[in-house]
Amino acid sequence: MKKLFASTFLVASFIFGNQLKADWTHWWIEPPADHPIGSWKIYTIDNATGEKSLRTTKIFEDDGSNDIGYDNAFTDEATGNLVIENGSGDFEIYNLETDTWTNGGTYWRTEESHRGIIADRYPPIRRSGDTISIGDNSLKLKETPKEQQLWGTNADGKIVPLNIVNGSKLLINGRDVEQSINNVGALSAALTGLPTVPTYTTLACGLGTGTHGGDFAFSGGCASKVNEKLSINYAASMTMPGQDYAGDFEDKFSARAGFVWKLGKSNQPTQISMKTKEKMEEKIYSLEEKNEKILSKNKKLENKVSSLIARLERLEKVALGGSISKDLATTKLP
Repeated sequence: MKKLFASTFLVASFIFGNQLKADWTHWWIEPPADHPIGSWKIYTIDNATGEKSLRTTKIFEDDGSNDIGYDNAFTDEATGNLVIENGSGDFEIYNLETDTWTNGGTYWRTEESHRGIIADRYPPIRRSGDTISIGDNSLKLKETPKEQQLWGTNADGKIVPLNIVNGSKLLINGRDVEQSINNVGALSAALTGLPTVPTYTTLACGLGTGTHGGDFAFSGGCASKVNEKLSINYAASMTMPGQDYAGDFEDKFSARAGFVWKLGKSNQPTQISMKTKEKMEEKIYSLEEKNEKILSKNKKLENKVSSLIARLERLEKVALGGSISKDLATTKLP
């Protein structure tokens, strides 16, 4: 006998007798939490919402066995009763209308009675219109003429995120989606470290690197100054080799090119170029030299003037001295 162990399984119900209601279509049988010890739970599933309704519990205990197998649950085609064969080979029959269990009887199970038995599968799969639901907290699938839609809901029917966990990778056309996002961030970051307009020169080149989410990229590029108004730049970046699920070459490579065109009159109200600064410094140095020469000439001229004044003063003294002597010689004494 094939055992289910702790697995949950469904038994498709058929419209036989008046036991099966129009608002549900499947039985849902859950094993005990501490399998095989404890009570099995018997549910019905709403055919529109997929909600489970607990109908009864049962301990299938006979000769110490509380286990049932894949082929041991089916629907009685004549009555619609749920029939389960216990571990000892006896049949346990559940009548939903009377909510009672009976034991005994002999059954010849046909293909029809087994149709729809789903073993070792959790959660249930349901269809409502063109939408397929998987599980109580459902994963929804819907096919339209243009696309296949996918979303998730919780037990209350509210939209919830889809989360890929336990180390599984979400691939699109063979590319790891998370890694691709990180690569784009790294490629962009690497490009930002390169020049776009050269400064004080006609050509500037550089290398850069960037990282995002643990992925790395390297870049290289140049910027060229065509004239005073036009500059062009071009650069490329590439992710680190050896990544799994990275895609083709075009998925690992990024490039850019652009130009800068200065519009309007050039305006440098507070800043001057290095070349202009150098010219101004040369002129200032030249003026300082000329000023030094002029000062030096003026100093010499001052010295000459001072020397002439001194000579004139000496001559004046000599002249004054001779006149006094002459006056004294011609003066009569009383």
